[in-house]
Amino acid sequence: MLTNKDIYEQSLVNHIYFAGSIRSFCTTIGLTFFKNNQTYIDRAVALGYKATDIINEAISLMNKEISSAVLESDVYITPYTKDIDLLTEKLFDVSLVINVDEDIKSLKNKGNVNYDSVINKIDELNNKALTLIDNFKELVTEIKNNLDKGELFSYLYIDFFNYMFDEISVYGRDIKRIESKNDYTDFYLREFTYYFNELLRESAKYIRGFLDTKEQELFDRASYFVNAFASLTEKYLKFRDNPVNLSVETERLVTSYKEYVTSVIKGLLAANVYLITPPVTLDNFLTNINVYLFIIKYARGIK
Repeated sequence: MLTNKDIYEQSLVNHIYFAGSIRSFCTTIGLTFFKNNQTYIDRAVALGYKATDIINEAISLMNKEISSAVLESDVYITPYTKDIDLLTEKLFDVSLVINVDEDIKSLKNKGNVNYDSVINKIDELNNKALTLIDNFKELVTEIKNNLDKGELFSYLYIDFFNYMFDEISVYGRDIKRIESKNDYTDFYLREFTYYFNELLRESAKYIRGFLDTKEQELFDRASYFVNAFASLTEKYLKFRDNPVNLSVETERLVTSYKEYVTSVIKGLLAANVYLITPPVTLDNFLTNINVYLFIIKYARGIK
């Protein structure tokens, strides 16, 4: 059974990470439609602003206090977030709400919170997040269905909309878990690690598809990770008890993938690599990796 302190901490951790994903996804959606699809662009932008509002409220409720282990894990802001945002602005002639990233970076492990006094505000924010999640999933589903019917065109692959839907569904699932005051269980952690394993496999597939055809070495490396994560998925299905050696193998593969994605981002920032997707997509992929590594260590009891 969760205490008010647990509800406070777990809710806000979810909001800053997953609302950040919605914000990134909405930016990506808005930049990959033609201007004659302005309605979808406007809806994506509006949801992106609502996600930013949730992040700002979460930061405010944190009172500048959060676990140092989380702060040191890059699960919210990577070393490349600001540069990636600026590059996206430059390439697509848009203005992003970059100050939110700076506010998150300013969070420090300090301060005291009266958890009982803020629990009602946390409940309100959780309900607001669930509404945002439903609205985002509705938008993504509508776009995907119209793409399937050939009534829309986007530079994003149709499967990428499934990717966004699946990630944000986990956000909703976790908020509902918190509302029910159920803590993490071994089963839930196993399912979480399995989910992220699949998520990273999909992201490797998208990087491979987004790459310039001249980037053969990066293409081949992406293919390696697609196959490696697929193989790891089979092991997760076979060994549902998530033995320690599988956790170690997972961490090794994810760390290697992190190095690969980081190299792609560095190449992109140096104008040595070209991808047919807004740069913010890559930073979201890297954040997913960092969150996954954090969960793996958490599941092993490494705090």
